[in-house]
Amino acid sequence: MASPSSRKLIFVGLSGYQYPHTRVRCYHFARALEGRPGILPSVLSFKDDLAPEKTERDMYELRDREKLRLTWRALRRLWGERGAVFYVQKALFHAAAPFLLSRLGRNQYIYDCDDYDIPLSQFFGRGRWNRLCFGDHRWDEITFKMARRAKCCVAASHYLFDFLKKYNPRVYLIHTGVDTDVFHPPETPRPEGGPVFFWNGLIWGPVIVENLQFLFRCFARVQELHPTAQLRIVGGGIMEDAVHHYHQTKLPHVKVDYTSWLDPREMPAVLAGVDVGLLPLIQDTEWIRSKSPTKLFEYMASGLAVVASRRGEPCRVMDEGREGLFAEGEEEFTEAMLSLCRQPERIARLGAAARARVQRDYSLAALGDKLYAMLVEEGVACAS
Repeated sequence: MASPSSRKLIFVGLSGYQYPHTRVRCYHFARALEGRPGILPSVLSFKDDLAPEKTERDMYELRDREKLRLTWRALRRLWGERGAVFYVQKALFHAAAPFLLSRLGRNQYIYDCDDYDIPLSQFFGRGRWNRLCFGDHRWDEITFKMARRAKCCVAASHYLFDFLKKYNPRVYLIHTGVDTDVFHPPETPRPEGGPVFFWNGLIWGPVIVENLQFLFRCFARVQELHPTAQLRIVGGGIMEDAVHHYHQTKLPHVKVDYTSWLDPREMPAVLAGVDVGLLPLIQDTEWIRSKSPTKLFEYMASGLAVVASRRGEPCRVMDEGREGLFAEGEEEFTEAMLSLCRQPERIARLGAAARARVQRDYSLAALGDKLYAMLVEEGVACAS
């Protein structure tokens, strides 16, 4: 039973459980805090709780009228939670309600940043609504203001940690992580043959399309030299047609097992049937440098060998050569994949080391400890 002195911590996310940022950094973080002294975690998802009739894609294509309606619903829902602390995941239009309540002195909020979202921001289309809710119409200035006014900030990567430090002295590094009880190596050995290379994700924009085009080109060479190698992709999104078009027109001879979309709860079973997780990140952009990719932690927890581009946070997460392979450019990435075809026994060694690293540093239990320590330090939770 919760103590009378327990404080409410409400995770506020735009998306629903289907999308990784809200799933992990709201729902899973809240679960990781359950039962800890002095804190009562819960989640308010704009999609799941306020607009269940919408699809996940709809939430990123809303008009201002719908955004204002959802903001009003959130204000009504949160108005009675005076004294609660809001954990606001991303600075998008859904942050307006907790931000306004903080300006009224009713609540404080923690700002969680897991991507460099400024160029892609989903605030209000009209500047007047942004000025009314956030005091500015510029997306970058709204983001900076969100960070400055926050009780503290949580960064998902070292790049974001340094970025947020410019605006708030109280920043904590907490990666995205994974539920290692759900994602784990299969109980029986994976089928012989292959290996099966794998990529999954949300195909939301040109940056992802370019990464997959790069991957197709690499695998074309792998398949040429090792015909038993396989490539499986699970990925839906607003630009998946562009991926299909490139495959069909440029590399139609390359065999790819493609699934458009799966419920996230099916992913552990999918990963149990593959061997190598792929993480191509070919652009050197702020978004790439800032990302703490969910798929990487799921690959590692599932005991997969990983081949990743030598960019951004993955270089901080995996020990090169022991827990995963890194590559720069198409030729090197292809050679890393080929090396695993030639040395299949290395796949198991890399996967076992990656699994051990995730259990120690990036499991929900480990993340829950970091979150709780932060909340105690910030006076949100009382450990006694």
